[in-house]
Amino acid sequence: MRAVGFHSEPAHSTDTSLDNQNPSDSNSGDGFDSSPNELHPRAEIELYCQRNSHQLVAWFEPEEDEAANDFDARHDRYRQMIASFTGANARLALVLVPDASHIAEDLETLVTRLLELEQLGTEIRCTDPDRPDALQSGEELLGIGGRSPQRQARIRDAIVAKASRGEVLGRTPFGYEAGSDGLLKPVPGEAEVVKEIFDTYAGPWYAEGSTPLGGPGLRVIARSLNERGLLTRTNRPWSGLAISGILKNRTYLGTYTRYGVRIAGSHEPLIDREIFNRAEAVTRNRKPVRKRSTEPPYLLGGVARCDLCGRGLFGLTRRRSWKRVDGTSTSKSYRYYECPSRNATRERIEDVARHSSWHADELEQLVLKDIQGWGKRTTNKLRPVVGDSLAEEIAEAEREFNRSARMVASAYGTLNDLAAPLKRLEDARAGVGAEPADKADVGQLLIDVQGADIIAAKNAVSAILERVIAGEDQVEVLPRF
Repeated sequence: MRAVGFHSEPAHSTDTSLDNQNPSDSNSGDGFDSSPNELHPRAEIELYCQRNSHQLVAWFEPEEDEAANDFDARHDRYRQMIASFTGANARLALVLVPDASHIAEDLETLVTRLLELEQLGTEIRCTDPDRPDALQSGEELLGIGGRSPQRQARIRDAIVAKASRGEVLGRTPFGYEAGSDGLLKPVPGEAEVVKEIFDTYAGPWYAEGSTPLGGPGLRVIARSLNERGLLTRTNRPWSGLAISGILKNRTYLGTYTRYGVRIAGSHEPLIDREIFNRAEAVTRNRKPVRKRSTEPPYLLGGVARCDLCGRGLFGLTRRRSWKRVDGTSTSKSYRYYECPSRNATRERIEDVARHSSWHADELEQLVLKDIQGWGKRTTNKLRPVVGDSLAEEIAEAEREFNRSARMVASAYGTLNDLAAPLKRLEDARAGVGAEPADKADVGQLLIDVQGADIIAAKNAVSAILERVIAGEDQVEVLPRF
């Protein structure tokens, strides 16, 4: 059978030249006892052809100075091979590679090339005796977007080994830093803030010692720190949520927990266990029994952002109650969009830039008015993302593609069964998300935005708007193009 050799530069080059790697040479002298993995890719392909009576008619191999990860050069070489199969007087040939990693850098690229060659009437075969099928080789060696499963496994093993030694992985918690030995070390200043948070929140015990009395709440502690100019490690004001995260973190007891590894006493504790347990008891006793909220959702939730810091605005409801002259009581709710970085007290007293804070009705009306003013040119360019977000669509497309590749590699189905999952993944990566909405869909979304059904309106807003950038006195509406 006619065959062409295709390979890339080995990841670990050898000083042995091709001229000295005759496929017939081996330790045993018969030419067939050497492991192909010990050979240069060219010699490996030549040996395979000798064993299987293939006639090598062409080579598509890297230049001398080509790097192993030069994917552009590999693509050009692949296109040259395809051109040799499609000319006027061209003849097809079996494509031989040492393994799938020589012809593609990821599983998607491999499947695309396998489908293209199948349409031409030929195929790729691997000289690796354990994985001669190209898809099986790729399913083992390659991953989605170039993420090799083998490389990911090595990284995961290295991470777990590092965690088992108590060494720092990722960001260190407030109050600690990574020392020269890789272990957590207290940070002067930050450590004192952590101790203050626990001492303040835990408070004293009742006289009978059965229940903690507790101290000020999360927001009061955050306000106290902010008023003294103390900021988080990211130079942001403290919030109740940040204080809660500190109080729940068992790292402050000297216990390191990461990737399923738990080591007690791995580093210097900042908090005594008695105070930590007391803070936990205060939290349990203060946990409110919340009624199910009857508040309607915020129309711009997840879309509106502060122009000063870029953080998402959250919906805030404040209720006011008062008595009328006749003695009856009444109340009213006020709804706002507010940046979590906003410090109203500081912004009122000091001459500093102000983070976003808007009455909900005012901001929503401004956005709806902007949408109403869109002309046909704008609406025709819209590319709504309906249903799942684009990130979720990509993740689901990757899962489907991987499942399909495993099934076909296991001989359940044919290569053509991968065409549809591959197309969906390519569309998701290109930003298409679900199927592109047609003009009627866009028109319905524009109607829903202005409608009385708040759920439908919110979904429509998320579909057609990329962002709403809210400044102190101006708003920028960014359509999803």
